[in-house]
Amino acid sequence: MVKYLDPESDFGLPRRRKKSPNLAARRQKNAELPRAEALAAAREAALRVLDRTAASSSQIHQKLTKAGFLPGIADEIVTRFVEVGLLDDREYAAMLVRTRFQERGLVGRALVQELNRKGIDPRLQAEALAQITPEQEAQSARMLAEKKARSLHNVSYPQAMRRIGAFLARKGYSPSQCRQATREVLADRDFETE
Repeated sequence: MVKYLDPESDFGLPRRRKKSPNLAARRQKNAELPRAEALAAAREAALRVLDRTAASSSQIHQKLTKAGFLPGIADEIVTRFVEVGLLDDREYAAMLVRTRFQERGLVGRALVQELNRKGIDPRLQAEALAQITPEQEAQSARMLAEKKARSLHNVSYPQAMRRIGAFLARKGYSPSQCRQATREVLADRDFETE
């Protein structure tokens, strides 16, 4: 039996979302708001961002200016959020370093790149990076090298050295850390050295 769709019923199909206002028009509107309304709107926009995820003061400033708020309004909102404790770049940088190290095994220059992308001050970066001890880095490098070595099949010793070393280097480990962790892990495996 053939079913015909009635254009007036939705048959449980998802409804189309109404198109959001044009981004350029929204930016223009935000730029033309009177000061008091602009401050209130920027505050709400910043709070919406912070409801979803933690952010640095630089990220909030960037999102507000991208949304069309004047730089002075964005500066004022960021300053006020820092004063009341909603934004703390020191704490954000420390949290970011801890989570990226624990979840992804990032260290050194990989973490510095991540902190730079988030707009963290270099002085705060050094403080945040100091949380990770050389012993923790070495242990993490070894664990990551073991994990990578398990995925390598039918490769020669030099190929395994290159692949594991490159993998660790992308995570931010120094060349000496890469070499040491790779040699330790590959010493336990049966390879024919060439």
